[in-house]
Amino acid sequence: MPKTPTPLLHVNTDGDVLVLTLAMEHVEGDTAAQALQRELLAAVTSAGARKVVVDFQNVRYISSVAFGPLLSLRRHLNGGGGRLIVCGLNAMVGDIFYTTKMVDPSGKVSAPFEMRRAVPSALATLNAPAKELRD
Repeated sequence: MPKTPTPLLHVNTDGDVLVLTLAMEHVEGDTAAQALQRELLAAVTSAGARKVVVDFQNVRYISSVAFGPLLSLRRHLNGGGGRLIVCGLNAMVGDIFYTTKMVDPSGKVSAPFEMRRAVPSALATLNAPAKELRD
């Protein structure tokens, strides 16, 4: 009997925000990165989401190859005026994001990904009313 593949993501919604929680402890290798990219894009496309949180609370280690799927998701969302926030980074995973300059914890430098501590703060950020443009 063929083994059913384990999903790499837990998918939830909170209003119009799609919350994608990585189910894997280690994100490394090309095969895992390709599968993750497929699942991320499929979840966003299926939900028609423009606001997405990717939660790393279960992840203990990532390699730099994991940034490919995230950058692909970011491009997909940016093309439709969407927004992506990563959260739940433990010390080791956070160090990899900081060292590669994928996030800036101070917010002073433009980095590819916005970061918040946990899902509730990411949801609050994405659900905050847009600032009005002033002349």
